[in-house]
Amino acid sequence: MTTAPLTWLQIFRLGLAQAALGAVVVLTTSTLNRIMVVELALPGALVALHYAMQVLRPRLGHGSDVGGRRIPWIIGGMATLAFGGVGAALATAMMGTFFWQGIALAIVSFFMIGVGVGACGTTLLVLLAKRVNERRRAAAATIVWVTMIFGFIVTTAISGYFLDPYSPSRLVAVAAAVSIIAMTITTVAVWNIEGSEPEHVTQTATASSRDTSFVTVLTEVWA
Repeated sequence: MTTAPLTWLQIFRLGLAQAALGAVVVLTTSTLNRIMVVELALPGALVALHYAMQVLRPRLGHGSDVGGRRIPWIIGGMATLAFGGVGAALATAMMGTFFWQGIALAIVSFFMIGVGVGACGTTLLVLLAKRVNERRRAAAATIVWVTMIFGFIVTTAISGYFLDPYSPSRLVAVAAAVSIIAMTITTVAVWNIEGSEPEHVTQTATASSRDTSFVTVLTEVWA
């Protein structure tokens, strides 16, 4: 008995989750970054912090690959990303009057964004790779990434419309709305998509995780 491969509908649902992830990311790394750099004359170091957190992705990918359920990590990562997105918008709005408090909140928020992207995005891709039939993998990857780009475009257009005229309170409201919608879409899209792993699959994966440590795998890849 093996776990059933994902259907085209399930693949498209994962694409929606990836699009929701991209919606929050593009708002924080593009819109908020532009406001901080252009309007507040700050360097783009906070967005760099989000990218620095991506060093966690190999470890997250290994953990997802050797056993355990993945949906809780996808939803949990999306929740972390959503809270980070709202926090980053609030921090940006604060910087005009409470500069250092805003900077402190922004550091925490962009850290959460980086961790959330890694946990949600990496685990989703592992699930896709593990559960898609080999003949469908190229098309599945295309669907997921094109859907994510669609999420970028739609979020940029809609958020730009609602941010005009700009105000700090409007920025926070738009970020909160995007995060809530993204969290809802992700939860609905991945709900019950993983199914229940057969017992022997879980046991085999657990044994594999004991036999093959992350350091061993990383050493092999590096070599």
